[in-house]
Amino acid sequence: MSIVNSIETVREWLGSTVCPMVQLKLPDDSATDASYPYKLVNPTAFSLFVPSKDRLPPKVPAPIPSVCVQIVEGTDSLFEDDGPLKELEEIFTQLYGTRSSVISAGGSTLCIQAMLRLVAREGGKVIAGRNIHAAAVNAMALLGLEPAWVYPRRDAEERLIGRIAPEDVAAVLERESNVCAVYITSPDYFGVMSDIEGIAEVAHAHGVPLLVDNAHGAHLRFLRGEDGRPLHPMQLGADLCCDSLHKTLPALTGAALLHCNREEYVPQLKGAMTVFSSTSPNYLIMLSIDSTAAFLLKDGPDQLRRTVRKWGELRRLAGEQGYPIPEHCDPMRLTLPLAGSGYTAKEFKALLHERRIMEEYCSDSGCVLLFSPFNREEDFARVRQFLLDCPVRQKGSFAPFPIVPSQRVMGLRQALLAPKESVDIDKAEGRISAQVKITCPPGIPLVMPGERLHKELRKILKNSGIFVMDVVK
Repeated sequence: MSIVNSIETVREWLGSTVCPMVQLKLPDDSATDASYPYKLVNPTAFSLFVPSKDRLPPKVPAPIPSVCVQIVEGTDSLFEDDGPLKELEEIFTQLYGTRSSVISAGGSTLCIQAMLRLVAREGGKVIAGRNIHAAAVNAMALLGLEPAWVYPRRDAEERLIGRIAPEDVAAVLERESNVCAVYITSPDYFGVMSDIEGIAEVAHAHGVPLLVDNAHGAHLRFLRGEDGRPLHPMQLGADLCCDSLHKTLPALTGAALLHCNREEYVPQLKGAMTVFSSTSPNYLIMLSIDSTAAFLLKDGPDQLRRTVRKWGELRRLAGEQGYPIPEHCDPMRLTLPLAGSGYTAKEFKALLHERRIMEEYCSDSGCVLLFSPFNREEDFARVRQFLLDCPVRQKGSFAPFPIVPSQRVMGLRQALLAPKESVDIDKAEGRISAQVKITCPPGIPLVMPGERLHKELRKILKNSGIFVMDVVK
């Protein structure tokens, strides 16, 4: 689908679903009196246009530069909610089977910040998988938390980042003190899911809560694994969890949920969010969250399950064509490991685009294809034909996504807030990083604040297109 067509699709959805729920005041632009005359209109695709004298949203009938949103009574404060917002959160609490689920217009980033704020204590440590998102690293630095890393176990056949193993979490818990939480990303950007149930048992045996970044898995609540077991972290023992609704469900970017299963945290959820959040959340995002609830209450779960069944057929075909398909993977994603396949990322993307298939992500490590309930039969047919046309050419050596252990010589917060300077990456060897460095996607840090840059890491950064680094002076 072209960018133009994508924008038009979004605009049509906004115009038919979101905009009728919004009323805009269009005042007389020359009026200065507090009681100026105005008329109420429903805009079309309001978020895609900046109202001005020369460019207004389509079908808005007045060339007025000043436009004010008329907020529905009861929705004026997200964090002291009442009426419609409270009812919406109660719906999500029931849908996800949690003690409390609250909405965020600041994406999973805000939810991650709130989760870490809830568990933070002076000098506290967080046992975290190294495939963590940069948002969590920055939040830990600001809250004075220090990470103790658990590295994913790489499966040579899967050729991706790998899973976090419960026994590895247990080993770190045994040797660290003042641990305030275990933090796991699952599924990761490639769809790989760790053993959340096993990790939850380990964390709780040590008396610490389990936090899960489930940004890529909001849909998992409505699916089951091949063994019939639940897939969503909140049904597998997580205490706190974030979902990005916009990644796999029909919501605008920034729509997210913060889930809680610990009673003592429930009264503190909103307070933790206010530490990092704007006091003026985007109401178009929140209206899209309301629309997502309607989708899930109607036939959304059935649509998700139908999509997974179609996707499963393609996953089996990919395996027959030689691609080493990850065993523990999000059923809505098809991840095709490319390392050792005989294809470069550039070549593979070109083959996809020739067949009008747009990938979610593609690197020399692997290609991620992501479907939704809104894809057409012809979309699935194109992917099927692609797999038939483009089997694995060879099975050889591979270089998985780079996660390289580095020496940490300075605290996270100390390094992030220290005086810094920007240097060429070729001159950064031996220096201490003053920032999180990532490639996005997939958003997984290659280097953390406080780590010393070594020769191998410098090479990885350059290969990832990173040529300048902030280092501690």
